[in-house]
Amino acid sequence: MIEGKLIKFYREESGLTQGLLAQGICSVTHLSKIERGITEFSHEITDLLAKKLGITMNIERSRYFFLQKKLFKWNNALIMIDSKEIYQLKEEIETESLRFLADFKNQYYLILARYYLFVNEKPKAKKIIETMRNQYSDLDSDEQNFLNHVDGIYMFLTGNFKSCIETLKKIDNNYSNLEYYYHLAIAYHSIQSTIFSYFYGQKALQFFKSTLNILRIIDTETLLLVQLNSKEPYDMDETKQQYEKLLKVCESVNCIDRASKIYHNLAFEYYRRKRYSEAKQSYEKALELITEKTPHYLTSLNGYISACYKGRLLPEEELIDLSKKGLKLTKQNQDPRQMDFEIQLHTIYQNEKELYEYIEKTAIPILIANGDQFVKQHYEKKLFLYYVKSNQKEKAFQLASDKMTSEKSYYHFE
Repeated sequence: MIEGKLIKFYREESGLTQGLLAQGICSVTHLSKIERGITEFSHEITDLLAKKLGITMNIERSRYFFLQKKLFKWNNALIMIDSKEIYQLKEEIETESLRFLADFKNQYYLILARYYLFVNEKPKAKKIIETMRNQYSDLDSDEQNFLNHVDGIYMFLTGNFKSCIETLKKIDNNYSNLEYYYHLAIAYHSIQSTIFSYFYGQKALQFFKSTLNILRIIDTETLLLVQLNSKEPYDMDETKQQYEKLLKVCESVNCIDRASKIYHNLAFEYYRRKRYSEAKQSYEKALELITEKTPHYLTSLNGYISACYKGRLLPEEELIDLSKKGLKLTKQNQDPRQMDFEIQLHTIYQNEKELYEYIEKTAIPILIANGDQFVKQHYEKKLFLYYVKSNQKEKAFQLASDKMTSEKSYYHFE
């Protein structure tokens, strides 16, 4: 019963007790039942109650349904990544006091948290998520699913990939926004689980195609292309052709942000093949298309520094300045990628002892906590070779032993 919910909302907004509002109109018991939607009532009574509250019921009913539609459109705009619609609807919804009505309050805050993640204001999103977590048992199943989805996105953006997967896997089959398959796919990619990443990527692609979500189709096609190169480098000519096709799609829909990510991925494929000059050019294109506030700016900057250092394509002083710039930005934004630029500086300065102490005592524990297997394995190998080179045999043996113990054999059934 919408009328009862509206009456309760405005009564509480006005600071009236049920007794004061019901006086001269109906019994307190009857008003209580109207507010809870468990009794039949005459429109004459609800009109009298509304008049006493200074509202017109027909107008409020229209506002209710209008807000309901706007919240749906706002959430859909975030899924479709329609920036203009996202900002416009947020502005409109925040002028509507009914967003705090019991029917809308949780949904509004969850969409708002999703919005804060969209604009890279993670602390604000975290505050909402923590509040909603504290009342998790009071949420309905749709709200619980939505919260797990938003929380999973937050965990991914803060580098907690294992927690991201665990949280997203709590979502049940009744959740209608299958976009979360994409977030599962990128989380699995981040822990080097290629098969699961490809599996969920395919499911996400089906959903995005069914909803004509062009930007997300680009994202998912890009992710699937990355999976082809995840274990062993795929044919570079064909890889380049596939990326160029995606760049043309980006151009056709004027999607600069996606084009930057595609150039970044192409640069990485050149980098892992030791084609540093071509990697540098692609990283430059990726960086030219975005600003320092773009979430993946630091990732591309780090890749650019690595390519230029490995290929000796920039003076050492310039590489140091770029690394310090990246480090400053990570500290300002409390970004977990601070580790990347600390390592860059130690590497460029050729502080070998300090570099490997940092990798051992800081970098690897962070990567273990976040579940970032791919990068962890990379640094474990570097650390092992350093131990061997510096004749630290016990540490080398311990690292190798830990690695062998932690990895499961395909044929191990005990």
